[in-house]
Amino acid sequence: MHSLRIPSFATERGALMGLNKPFTPTRTAVLAIDFQRFFIDEGQPMGNAHARDILDNANRINAAVRQAGGLVVFTQHSMAPLPDPAALAELPTHAVKELANHALLPGSSSYEIHPQIVRNAHDLSIVKHQSSPLHPRAGTGLDEILRARGIETLIITGLVSNGCCDCTARDAFQYGYQVLFASDATAAMTDEEHNAALLNLALYYAQVMPTAAIEAALV
Repeated sequence: MHSLRIPSFATERGALMGLNKPFTPTRTAVLAIDFQRFFIDEGQPMGNAHARDILDNANRINAAVRQAGGLVVFTQHSMAPLPDPAALAELPTHAVKELANHALLPGSSSYEIHPQIVRNAHDLSIVKHQSSPLHPRAGTGLDEILRARGIETLIITGLVSNGCCDCTARDAFQYGYQVLFASDATAAMTDEEHNAALLNLALYYAQVMPTAAIEAALV
């Protein structure tokens, strides 16, 4: 698990910015960002222990949001469709194997949501083509979906903290959502990267909270 270091001045300034307002659980969604094996499994390109450490906390937050009557949204990042068989046939065998196992491409093992993540039939799953699923070029229509469901608050969990999670939190804030960023249900490759993301988000864009505090606020 990451060693968290969020300076008190960051949360104090965030409070002055109005980031820690009360929120309505039934109008809340968790955006579970890219819990794909690419970022989690040992041997995958960005797989690391920090990512594996947050899976239980992510499940806890998802369960609490469902229990509160909110929405759980899973994203998967896609670089492109898999090449057609004819194109694959022209690649060396080792290249085909590498592509199949270690790429964020539909049909590859890396692309799959990790099996330890618990999903529900009522959850929403979307594929995105930009770091943030709210980006106009992500191809998700997510902002319209959330507004149609009356969602006002977004909880960010997932991978990686200083990449797609950070981009999503910033976009969410600028789209007018209240943003909660789960400090122990997001992860990066190193403590330094994770804490740098938490610092910047806590200053201006999101209320940075641990899983237990998010669960308590959803009751």
